[in-house]
Amino acid sequence: MRAPLILEIIRLCRKIDETAQEVYAKLSQLSKDKTLAAFWEEMSQEELDHISFWKHAEQIEALSGLPVPFEHPEKIIAELESSFLRARELLHSCDLECSVSEAFTIAYRMEFYLLHPAFEMLFLMLKPAEGMKSPEDTYESHIDAFISMLEKQDDVSPELELLGETLQRLWRENRRLARHSTRDDLTGILNRRGFFTIARQFANLAQRNKLLVGAMMIDLDHFKSVNDRYGHNTGDIVLKRTANLLSDSLRSSDIIGRYGGEEFIVMLPYIESSSLRIIAEKLRQIIEETTVEGIHTTISLGYAQETLGIQFEEDLQGLIKKADEALYRAKASGRNRAVGYQKA
Repeated sequence: MRAPLILEIIRLCRKIDETAQEVYAKLSQLSKDKTLAAFWEEMSQEELDHISFWKHAEQIEALSGLPVPFEHPEKIIAELESSFLRARELLHSCDLECSVSEAFTIAYRMEFYLLHPAFEMLFLMLKPAEGMKSPEDTYESHIDAFISMLEKQDDVSPELELLGETLQRLWRENRRLARHSTRDDLTGILNRRGFFTIARQFANLAQRNKLLVGAMMIDLDHFKSVNDRYGHNTGDIVLKRTANLLSDSLRSSDIIGRYGGEEFIVMLPYIESSSLRIIAEKLRQIIEETTVEGIHTTISLGYAQETLGIQFEEDLQGLIKKADEALYRAKASGRNRAVGYQKA
């Protein structure tokens, strides 16, 4: 039976990174220059970290049920398979001694394969999973180190130096596009798709460890009147500032997304049973006490908490529904309130 498409894409990314590690290890062995040998060895070690990232990702049970974050996953798989075969050809080309210029050309081509957009998209998606360190955290310095070492060489062509700079531009463009697909353009926090992609991972981890999970649904009170009175540009500023205030007031392990319009959603993994009410009230007070563009705003907030069962995705959706019901009660009882879910 064929593996889920997302796991197949992850497997191919790992295989390409494993090939890159072998390529850099060989370049280190072949180099007669001690400085260059140490540099290629460092590049090889960094690839080992990337390989660990992919192997860890392959063990996350929740991923098999995730929607593939690509419009044409079969095309992505075909492109990665082609990159893998070409990477293996590069590895075989390292069997013979090569010049410094040839070594950097091989490395450039290898890095080009590693800059397929699938890599960056998965870096963003998988970064929160079980506290993994994402290659995204260090990849820009990885590219910068490559360019810096290339510029120090006397016998490389200007054309090759230019190719090094294209790697940097390609990396930044890939990162911009990947963030665009998972982040809300206005507020910078996760969009709905990005939120649920990450929340599923945390939900799976919480279920396996029998941890209490919290959820919040948050709505800006009377936001339509802000737009009507002050204009949509001011309304956008209020939305951005509110998102920032909420995000800054939560733990780094908590997940916040823009659910739609003026509504936000929060997942709090590993919450203590007595903490959720306190956190909810704290968020409500922070918004109430902060003036944005001379405008006083408030929020209504509904929250719920429970331990997820084996059907963790269904339980997560049920938990969010409970928080949404509590939000409705907060709005119905006068707004500017934080209300916990209670069974009818």
